[in-house]
Amino acid sequence: MKYARFTSALIAFALLAATVPPVLAQDAAPMDNAAIAASYDQEAKDAQAKAASHELMLSRYKNMPMLPKGSSVNKEQMVKHCQSLVDSYKATAKQAADLAKAHREMATAK
Repeated sequence: MKYARFTSALIAFALLAATVPPVLAQDAAPMDNAAIAASYDQEAKDAQAKAASHELMLSRYKNMPMLPKGSSVNKEQMVKHCQSLVDSYKATAKQAADLAKAHREMATAK
């Protein structure tokens, strides 16, 4: 048991150590804030599209009289699940849009 924990900790440390040099190399390179902003804009668009897709599913589940017989979940669970995803994707879209805005401002401040 102790050996397994030690081995797991050693592997985790090795993986962490392997990622440190690339991170340090990024610090030396100048940031392309315009490209980063564009990437976050795309992430925001993708998250908005997923939110819209799940809003449609949410609407359909809310309007269903019941789920098919034998379903392993009930209507309320599906509605709750879709609402959770909608909220999550909307929050992700907002965060990505905010980050894109910040990077655009950094790009123009140079």
